[in-house]
Amino acid sequence: MTNRYKTVAIFVLILFFGTIPFVQSLFFSGSSKGAIKIEREVKADFIKSDKKFVLLFFGYFGCRDVCTPIMQEMAKLYESKEFEEVKDSVDFLFVNLTPEVEEFQPDLFAKYFNKNFKGVYLSKRELFAIDRNFELYFARSLNDETELNHTDNIYLIQNDKESKVLKSIYSTHPLKIKKLIDDIIQIKKVSGI
Repeated sequence: MTNRYKTVAIFVLILFFGTIPFVQSLFFSGSSKGAIKIEREVKADFIKSDKKFVLLFFGYFGCRDVCTPIMQEMAKLYESKEFEEVKDSVDFLFVNLTPEVEEFQPDLFAKYFNKNFKGVYLSKRELFAIDRNFELYFARSLNDETELNHTDNIYLIQNDKESKVLKSIYSTHPLKIKKLIDDIIQIKKVSGI
């Protein structure tokens, strides 16, 4: 009987932790037209950019099922005609969630999709601070230690020398490209950037 309960418990945990990112994405896309406005200053010392806006995506080096398709979509967006109007003021950062990789690998992964993208390596200590700061979920997969379950949202940061303000979080299922671009344009107008 004990083995049966262990098996059921493991199945429930896998089901629970495997579905959190999916349920969050459904919640975001259905209830908020693909974005949630935040307007909160965040501590993000890892953002090294001189551009006024930063788009963040948290994932991990080598992720094929989630990160690769999103990175491909972001590369397509970044080079699109629609994005031209804001491109000069926006950096895209891929933030790696697995500290056991080599420090150069996240940047290599990001640049594979677009030479202008930047990959960010974070140590274990730095990773502990970001989940609450960005309302981010990530945990080792229960059925494969080499993989992570993680939220797959895009984060829009207004980047100033003195502060970093999380403006919005965008669902990637589907990513509302027009809304993302319109939000950047609107913030630029309001801020006089």
